Amino acid sequence: MVLQSCALPVLVTRPMPQAARFAEAVQHRYGTKARPVLSPVLAPVHYTPPAPEGRFGAVVFTSETGVRAAVNWGQPLPTRAFCVGDTTARVAQDLGFSALSAEGDADDLFDLVESHATEGPFLILRGADARGDLLRRLRAAGMSAAEAIIYAQEPHPLAPEAESVLLSSGPVVVPLFSPRTAAIFRACLDGLALKADLRLVALSPAVAQEFPNHPAQFCAIAAAPTQAELFLAMDRFINTA
Repeated sequence: MVLQSCALPVLVTRPMPQAARFAEAVQHRYGTKARPVLSPVLAPVHYTPPAPEGRFGAVVFTSETGVRAAVNWGQPLPTRAFCVGDTTARVAQDLGFSALSAEGDADDLFDLVESHATEGPFLILRGADARGDLLRRLRAAGMSAAEAIIYAQEPHPLAPEAESVLLSSGPVVVPLFSPRTAAIFRACLDGLALKADLRLVALSPAVAQEFPNHPAQFCAIAAAPTQAELFLAMDRFINTA
């Protein structure tokens, strides 16, 4: 049996509960080859702003965290929901929405909403930090839409176990899911006497751009912004270790 100490550390920086689910998926895929180390560098804070005026036919969710914040918001909402990805749609469905998934990113979400334009007006419920300028794009396409910022992901320091791993020699795999997470993780490394050899795995080229000087041979980019493709990129570092 491979000793736990021989397992390659995989530093999971996603917010909870996504971090815990991803860690389980890592264990399922790699078994004793990998050891997930949970250290979310972002933590959600829910907001309760006034609701935009008007009647809405559907809500638009850009993240799973947005769905949970919407329920916490306590405002009456339409049950129809358009969601950026499958996990967001599944959470929305579990919390009482009739959800459709765009199965991708902000561009795919725009395409999905545009293809259901007659179900508007649309209320976008999002975080303070968002990419894709969905509100402007929907309005430019002639659709009626409004938005409310109902949560923020605030920076969180590295967990002690994560610092210990980074201060030890040897390879550490770091999957990164968003440009902001990557930027915050990079900031966490400032002032740290880093000894680990980082193997970065980026969900997209935009994520990888946050580490422009990282050696190319130690950076893998997913072919598409999905967990399945991210794992295929991670295989390069874990299955060959």
